[in-house]
Amino acid sequence: MKRAEQVYGGKLPKLTLAMPGTDVVFRQRGEFLSRCFKEVGLDVEIDYMDWPTFQNKVKTKSAQMFTLGWIADYPDAENFLQLFYSKNASPGPNNFNYSNPEFDKIYEQIAVMPDSDERTELYRKAERIVVEDCPAVFLMHGVAYVLHHDWLYNYKPNAFGYGLSKYRRIDNTKRLAYKELLKVIK
Repeated sequence: MKRAEQVYGGKLPKLTLAMPGTDVVFRQRGEFLSRCFKEVGLDVEIDYMDWPTFQNKVKTKSAQMFTLGWIADYPDAENFLQLFYSKNASPGPNNFNYSNPEFDKIYEQIAVMPDSDERTELYRKAERIVVEDCPAVFLMHGVAYVLHHDWLYNYKPNAFGYGLSKYRRIDNTKRLAYKELLKVIK
């Protein structure tokens, strides 16, 4: 905290964190984050708002700090790194309005490369730049649990998309027996 005050040149002002909802889940998350900020000596006001108001604040660069989620649309690191590319600044996906010429140069190089070990290493380098600069704090990563019938074999959940999966083999005899069981239960 003292280092932050030295860099700022005095006592830090009250900060505002925009929350994209007003329901009990967002209020609980806001209270938790408020306690976390307080523990490190920061005075943070939580501003709960409806989704359209929140989106407008973020996309017009009017939010000082905000919480927001992201899920991968496709299984490639670029899906996440695009969030830090300066030419994608708000109203694009770079809502942090982060800019680093070294990162941008690597990102542009990666964008035209085929999948390769060299490309993977460049992704790692770009990631290290973002982690070092810390334009965002990653608070959580969801984990999904899926129940499935015993007649489904080689079930493969998709790590990137909610509800997406593949079934490699179905035992039709067990499946039909289950359907018959349901008829008896009704």
